[in-house]
Amino acid sequence: MLTITFMTKLKKILDKFYANPAGLNYWHIEKLLIAFGCVRIPAKGSHVKFKHHSAKSDLIIPIHNRDCKEFYKKNALKFIKENNLKINHEKNTQALHHDEQ
Repeated sequence: MLTITFMTKLKKILDKFYANPAGLNYWHIEKLLIAFGCVRIPAKGSHVKFKHHSAKSDLIIPIHNRDCKEFYKKNALKFIKENNLKINHEKNTQALHHDEQ
């Protein structure tokens, strides 16, 4: 039951992200990037770096007042599309079950 709810929420966020990435807050963007298999790595100061094993480069997002500028949200969508990233539903489901225990 929780798995279905989690995947439904993720799908809603993903639909909003593709339609208008600027309409989401940073935390939604972060959840999506992690769902796509990116790893969040703290960088200098207020910057956060996201790495993906198949990406040619990293995505760096500066965060101020718990959000980021529209440009960086659109840049996150571009990063996902350029690197042809896919959501690993099985991995996200396993992570959810791990959190439940």
